[in-house]
Amino acid sequence: MSRSAVQFRSRAPVLRTDELVGSLLCQTLSLVESTNDMSVRLARDRSMRDLVGWLHRHEGSSEREILVGLTDEFALSFNDARLVVDRAGAGVIRAANPTNEPDALKDPVAWATYRHATGHPVDDTPILPTTDTQRNDAAKLLNAALEEGSTKGTDDVGVALIVARAAVNSNETDDIRYRLLLQAATAISGAAEHCIESLGDQPCAIEGSQTWVDASELVRAARDVTERFAAQPDPDLEERGLALVGRIVTRLQGQCHAFVGRAMLDSARCIHRNGDAERAASQVEPVLHDFSVLLDWLGDGELSVEHVIASEQLVESIDLIDSVRGSSTEREILRQRCETLLAR
Repeated sequence: MSRSAVQFRSRAPVLRTDELVGSLLCQTLSLVESTNDMSVRLARDRSMRDLVGWLHRHEGSSEREILVGLTDEFALSFNDARLVVDRAGAGVIRAANPTNEPDALKDPVAWATYRHATGHPVDDTPILPTTDTQRNDAAKLLNAALEEGSTKGTDDVGVALIVARAAVNSNETDDIRYRLLLQAATAISGAAEHCIESLGDQPCAIEGSQTWVDASELVRAARDVTERFAAQPDPDLEERGLALVGRIVTRLQGQCHAFVGRAMLDSARCIHRNGDAERAASQVEPVLHDFSVLLDWLGDGELSVEHVIASEQLVESIDLIDSVRGSSTEREILRQRCETLLAR
């Protein structure tokens, strides 16, 4: 299959001014899904027992390690990750009094950690299990890629994730694996575009919603596929894969500066490795423009983990641009503002 046959759609992960307004609007309006309980959505095929086991294995880790790990492993937003940590602690405390069992429906994380702490089994049923129909549809896409040499998209996030896992874990020859990876990228792209279109005029997905969780899983799958492109090596497809990551993040999770900053820096570093230093610097210019607004917004308030990460990414972006263009007074002032904030 020639590279010209690649179908997955991607766009450079640049957070434009209008997208930034949407991101800040998301924060201002507190677009976090409101529920009457303390439940959270987890990544597909992950269970409450998976969550409790992960938390138990990471006891003693720093707050940052735990929150970042939860957002990566279970597709949570940072806010939901903090809720999980809080409710897990509540469950352990309540386990000291076995008659003080949390409500399994309204406070499932506390209930699960309570059960674990008191020696009772925790439900291993996936929160959103993969269906036989999704498995069959994924198999059809993979077979078509192998037998017909064609790649096709899908609107179903679950199907795209199955295809991606199969491609990433494939032990086939390079040529066959290459076809599978192209199909995976195409499936991820199609599912992501469907999620984006479903938002309508909404600037980004609501934190905690199924679309948010789907976005996180698609981003992780796209990164896994892109790593395999890089190992081929295939610099062009690595760059396009990271651009796909950026498209998903900026359009669906644009209110999370930490997610956006990582996507844009990863893309810029890839471009730099591929020999285009000036374009790499241009790629992270929006981080300087947009994240400086975040510094104004934070003021003297308390810093969350994601705000610290975003501020560090701003410094990294300044470093990258300076390495290409040399230092400037404007960027040095911005760097000092970041360092002052991070020193708090």
